[in-house]
Amino acid sequence: MKNKVILIITMLLVIVCTIIIYALLFEEQNKLFYINVGIACLAEIILLANIPILSNEKLLTIKNVSLSVSLNLFAIVIFLWTAGCSLLMDQDSNLKTLYIGFLLVITIIFFIINGATVIMAGGVTEKKALDIQSTIENKKMFSASIDNYWIGTKNELENINSDWKDKTLQSFKIVLDKISMIPAYKLDRHSEIVNELTEKLNEIHELFQKVAGSPEQGELQSHTTLKINQLRNYVQTIKSTL
Repeated sequence: MKNKVILIITMLLVIVCTIIIYALLFEEQNKLFYINVGIACLAEIILLANIPILSNEKLLTIKNVSLSVSLNLFAIVIFLWTAGCSLLMDQDSNLKTLYIGFLLVITIIFFIINGATVIMAGGVTEKKALDIQSTIENKKMFSASIDNYWIGTKNELENINSDWKDKTLQSFKIVLDKISMIPAYKLDRHSEIVNELTEKLNEIHELFQKVAGSPEQGELQSHTTLKINQLRNYVQTIKSTL
């Protein structure tokens, strides 16, 4: 609320200063004078009103920024045009007609640009939202598959009681947690890594199934431990390079 009050007071002060400056520049306060004062004040209001948008992170969307930049350019162009022409123009009516006509052309062009900007920015925003939603859904599916690997592994080794089982499950759970912590957008950009992780997890799961069928085979257990260590190193490499 305080910032809004300060902004309104600033606008009023700028408008008053603008009126005073134009009153000093124009000896005669004719129609051209009032047109220039009105346009100058409009330009200043546009520029000042865009400050809260560009300084607020919550409002910094693609659509808002594009529209703000377009409006700022419009305000600057019409201000420079009116100010420059007014100082150089005499009382010739033809020049006044050209001046006002070109001003209308500038206004129409920028309204078209603003409309196109809003439409394009809206399309980009919608596409970005869909991409984010798709990334989230893919991450959920991948996380669910990770959970299934963990549950399936515990169930496969349920009837085995040994130190190797406890240590292996602990190591495997740490690796799965590290995989789950990989940011969704990184996985979404690198589908080949997701496929390779899936292959390695499937391979380990098959080894666990074989261990469950032959719990006394030390060589099979050692091979499973080796594969888990290799997966851990691979995940560490992914996290440090992506």
